[in-house]
Amino acid sequence: MSGSPIIQDGRFVGAVTHMFVEEPKKGAALAVAEMLRKSS
Repeated sequence: MSGSPIIQDGRFVGAVTHMFVEEPKKGAALAVAEMLRKSS
């Protein structure tokens, strides 16, 4: 997996995939459910 993991309430929920250098609060992520769907 590439990207930084996103942890919510102690659970892995996705990964950060992109961010804007000029605006670090903005970016994109991929949910773990989507990762699992694409891997099967």
